[in-house]
Amino acid sequence: MTAIDFMKQTLEFIHRGFRGAPEGLSDEQLHFVPEGQSHSIAWCMWHGARIEDLFFQQIFQGTKSEWETGGWAAKTGLPEKGFGTGQSNEEAHAVRITSLDAFKDYQARIESLSAEYLSSLTEADLEREVQLGPERKERLGESINLHMAIHLNGHRGEINLLRGMMGFDPVLLNQGG
Repeated sequence: MTAIDFMKQTLEFIHRGFRGAPEGLSDEQLHFVPEGQSHSIAWCMWHGARIEDLFFQQIFQGTKSEWETGGWAAKTGLPEKGFGTGQSNEEAHAVRITSLDAFKDYQARIESLSAEYLSSLTEADLEREVQLGPERKERLGESINLHMAIHLNGHRGEINLLRGMMGFDPVLLNQGG
């Protein structure tokens, strides 16, 4: 298995978890936020898709995000600007998916774009530097691993904790956590 194959497999696992996150939940449960510094399942789903879109389209390829070009904020009822990082608790708690069907369409589009991009890469491409900010660079392979595999899988764990708090089974039960 190549590094790119591993990245594809890992990302597909994470995608399945995020796709399964709202299964069996009411709108109220999807947006439930426990006391403390937590988020809702809806926030985790939105943040995960937005982060993936931001990294794969803007940072890795230098193009506009699908969020911007596809008009997804209007379709889903989610904030037009931002992607969750640096939000106050109040802002995060206010994130609401008003059209879950439209959001699922956005998720599917992002999954497709990510898979397409990964399929276009060679192993040598993983060594290319990407600019994350004015003073921060990472190798492409490192960035995919840190921000997609590790970061997003952490939010999948958060989703499972929230589902468990409400009496629901975790996503991907007995399939890697």
